[in-house]
Amino acid sequence: LIGTQAQGSTAGYTSGGFISNGRVIDKFPFSTDANATDVGDTLGSNPAGTYDGYSGGASSSSHGYLAGGYPSSNVLQKFSFSVDGNATDVGDLSFGNYGKSGTMSQTHGYMSGGHPSRNTIDKFPFSSDTNASDIGDLTVGRYSAAGSMSRTHGYTSGGTTATSGLPTYNVIDKFPFASDANATDVGDLLQFLKEAAGASSHSHGYLSGG
Repeated sequence: LIGTQAQGSTAGYTSGGFISNGRVIDKFPFSTDANATDVGDTLGSNPAGTYDGYSGGASSSSHGYLAGGYPSSNVLQKFSFSVDGNATDVGDLSFGNYGKSGTMSQTHGYMSGGHPSRNTIDKFPFSSDTNASDIGDLTVGRYSAAGSMSRTHGYTSGGTTATSGLPTYNVIDKFPFASDANATDVGDLLQFLKEAAGASSHSHGYLSGG
């Protein structure tokens, strides 16, 4: 995507997970169809075997980021795309929990929501290693929502809450990259969804699964 960090050009990465070997950072090439390789580890360590499960993800042009994780991590982790290696602790979120929705502009990463019903939008810079700051609110507090983006805005769609009579949401929230502000409700999904996968094209956002 021109103007966003939504898509790279050489490789994809997955990291963290709700399994005993979930600390693995896997890398797979775009140029050929091939298996992923283990290129490093995240910092997660939990006796229940969660290892950064339900963490939020974002990426700059040079690094991948993980944020939060089960059951209540506030750690912001970073790993390099150019050199295979382990993730490092580069800052803290405004609060610790799991199920955040990640998205990004060209210059910053964003983590929104969190278990059980947080409405916080956290923002952190790619240019320096520092703590995230709370810069706005979602219209509805929730977790396990899907993130997507345009060149100018981030989107948080769907999600669930542990404290509401309605278990899942169909809300599409939109917040600007140019200024720190609350999200606005700009539409509804076709159905109530949680734990869906978010993606972005030049002109549209997509959710799959859930």
